Amino acid sequence: MSSNSSSPLKLVLWQPCRWGKKYLDTNTNALVEPTFYQEEIYSWEPFGDPFGSVTSSEQTQRLREELIEKFTLVIKPEKRGIEQFKKVIQVIDEILSNDESSWSDLEELGRLSNSDSVNLRQHQLLALRQHIQWVCDTFVNVPDVNVSLH
Repeated sequence: MSSNSSSPLKLVLWQPCRWGKKYLDTNTNALVEPTFYQEEIYSWEPFGDPFGSVTSSEQTQRLREELIEKFTLVIKPEKRGIEQFKKVIQVIDEILSNDESSWSDLEELGRLSNSDSVNLRQHQLLALRQHIQWVCDTFVNVPDVNVSLH
């Protein structure tokens, strides 16, 4: 898990709590249903702004809707599963195939073997796509896993 405090995006994977004990809800005097509560099992913040590499304002808005609006915590967990998350890859692939994104320079410099420095470049949307693919492949068989982005 990596973290970048300047990232405008945070991806979190959740699953229902698997408590070993039973808990009493003092408001209702009933046992708490543990699957109602979610626990974080993975989080990631991309380096940089993946929206910044999209060159079309319409596609930037579309990507924001697909990522943030459809995977916000106010949406029920069962509607934020891995299968729904895989659909984001299709949207990113469309943006990439239509040349509506670009490479960008990073603030970070790399050192060459002769001590020269070179500006590092990254295709932030492609990096996001690769990470989403990894998340989907890795967590596809985890029971009741769900995704949030903010």
